[in-house]
Amino acid sequence: MSNIRKAIVPVAGHGIRMLPISRAFRKAFFPIPDSEGLVKPVIQLIIEEAISGGIEEICLVTTPEDKEFFRSYFSSPPDHLKQAIGNREIFLEAAEFPYELADRLTYVTQENPLGFGDAVLKAKSWSGNESFLVMLGDHLYLSKTQQGCTGQLLERFNQIQAPISGLIQKPLDSLKDFGTVSGIPIENKKGLYKLDTIIEKPNINKAKKYLRIKNLPIDYYLCWFGLHAMTQDLFGFLEQIKKTSMGRGQHELQLTSAQSCLCAHTDYFGLEINGNHFDTGSPKGFVDAVANFGNLERDN
Repeated sequence: MSNIRKAIVPVAGHGIRMLPISRAFRKAFFPIPDSEGLVKPVIQLIIEEAISGGIEEICLVTTPEDKEFFRSYFSSPPDHLKQAIGNREIFLEAAEFPYELADRLTYVTQENPLGFGDAVLKAKSWSGNESFLVMLGDHLYLSKTQQGCTGQLLERFNQIQAPISGLIQKPLDSLKDFGTVSGIPIENKKGLYKLDTIIEKPNINKAKKYLRIKNLPIDYYLCWFGLHAMTQDLFGFLEQIKKTSMGRGQHELQLTSAQSCLCAHTDYFGLEINGNHFDTGSPKGFVDAVANFGNLERDN
């Protein structure tokens, strides 16, 4: 294996939790003011985060009807927009920057809404034989250090050359919304765990029985952060689950199910990320993202 340079970002979700506004435009294009006072869509901030961590190529998994809209955004701005901007250099640069990202982007379509795991599986051919990063298409990340959240995870992957997911501590009453894990802390490697159990959105009893980690504060657990550095092995388990479980009437292919299988068959690690994540696909998460990313005092 070698360093990860590719990222898969599924953006085919319909944003059900954000209705009715998600009828007007996809949640990937919800506006977020950044620290420079510019307003960027969620997807651009995700791509910028990936690139800052060392990612070179990004696969956006879209619905068939949305692919051209993404292409249109990541294109050169039309002349009439440039004329309207005039000599306001900061806005001209902002309008042109998405086109600078276009060469890094590949589009793969997910024809049917069969779940997050199915969206990742659609990018198997694009990934080649390389390890890859999976990023949620509605999550934003803010690091508490000079190194970005993606950079923290990829640096550790490059060291251990094994599957590793970002983790964050969450209280017991939050676990209904997150994939949750347990594992053994790695000696002299702060925040690094060798995982042994992965459960998607566990109930309280299951969490207390299977997911408690002694060195964490009482009633706190380790949950997915929304960043996963994966090896090609993940695709084999996704294909296996899709063939068996979905053949028995299961309607969606969950990534966590394949990650649980991966954990049972190989060394799988988790790293507490020194930062925070924001689920912009929910009203509260979107408001929190705006509050934390925005610094509109500079906006004249």
